Amino acid sequence: MAITPLPQPTPAGAVGVACRELDAVTGSLWSARGTGELVAGVQELQRLKAKTAALEAELLAELDVRDTAKRELGWGSTADWFTHLAGTTRRLGRRAVAHARILLTERAATLEALREGAVSAEQASVLVEAVERLPLAEHVRRRGEAVLLEEAGRLNATDLHRAGRHLASVVDPDRDEREAEKALDREDRAAHLGRLLTVTEDGCGGVRVRGRGSVEDGAVLRAALLPLTKPVPDVNPATCAEQPDPRNHGARMWDALVQLAQHALDTDLPPASHGARPRVAVTIDAQTLGGEGNGVGVGVTDDGLEVPGSAIRRLACDCDLIRVLLDAVGCVLDVGRTQRLVTPGIWTALVARDHHCAFPGCTRPPVMCHAHHIRHWTHGGPTSLDNLVLLCGHHHRTIHNTPWQVRLAHDRRPEFLPPTKTGRPPPQWIRHRSRIE
Repeated sequence: MAITPLPQPTPAGAVGVACRELDAVTGSLWSARGTGELVAGVQELQRLKAKTAALEAELLAELDVRDTAKRELGWGSTADWFTHLAGTTRRLGRRAVAHARILLTERAATLEALREGAVSAEQASVLVEAVERLPLAEHVRRRGEAVLLEEAGRLNATDLHRAGRHLASVVDPDRDEREAEKALDREDRAAHLGRLLTVTEDGCGGVRVRGRGSVEDGAVLRAALLPLTKPVPDVNPATCAEQPDPRNHGARMWDALVQLAQHALDTDLPPASHGARPRVAVTIDAQTLGGEGNGVGVGVTDDGLEVPGSAIRRLACDCDLIRVLLDAVGCVLDVGRTQRLVTPGIWTALVARDHHCAFPGCTRPPVMCHAHHIRHWTHGGPTSLDNLVLLCGHHHRTIHNTPWQVRLAHDRRPEFLPPTKTGRPPPQWIRHRSRIE
């Protein structure tokens, strides 16, 4: 007589049976039940939760090995699919899948304890992470796993986490120091990559400086600035008595920064640019500079910062002056002389005319620009103001490598012709209105 084997139960079927059993008692009048019955119910639920967590880990690990979520279900990963299915957070979803793989492949003793309900899902998770912090030697990790499983019988997940960290410090006493050093390295790299410094107008006649950088950068800045922040006594002219420096620390730091920058300019420490010593370059009309009339007016720096005439006159007490003659609408008429090379005078005149990259829509400052020959030097084009236009590196390459064209209009301002597109009307010459006009 042939014996037909019973069908092997499926995970879904087994869990379905448990769900139906739970449905049978859900909604009971618990106030009519005995205390012992309620306590026993909670205890068995913990064992059931542990067993279902073990089953979940086994199923997730196998699905992850098969890459089912990506190949058959259309998800990016097993973690993405499980996060959506379980309605949990991405962090917990990724952790569940990662721990499932570890339990199935490396932490068999912990998985068996979970199956038996000897540890909770939270304890198993803590134990897996604690063992992962131990040295890579497998015998060390197995011994650590055994110690923590023994402790799990009397510790909750929080205390087990502390025990795991203590175990790691005992087995590998230098680990915490290495991790702290790595954390500092990561933070330093992040700070370096995120470094910035901006100097912007505050709309109230001043500027606002904002920046950040690495600790190393800060150490260099402090080393350079702090010696210059020493309080300077203020002498009362009436009594010739010294009075305390009225500046607070912030004001002294600012003055030190400006003093350091001025020292660098005075001693030629910054790299030269376009053959000229770096200076605060300001374009201003002669009447305002001389203080004629009411002396009211503003000048404009290379990068578009408006500076009041009174401040420019203070700067002009000790500066290099390059004469640039402009007409009534700001067009450059004369720079004194024209030479074959882009001399400091020609460069200053070019900046005074174009202000920044002249390409339509671009406002990169002169420090990022080149003097482009409209008619190339090799084709007989002179190095003169009437044959130059200020272009940033990107748009300089655009003019050289694409059909874009550039010329000076009748008012000696640059204008550009876009490439002709098939089937469209011929393009018109366009110019970029300066942000300083």
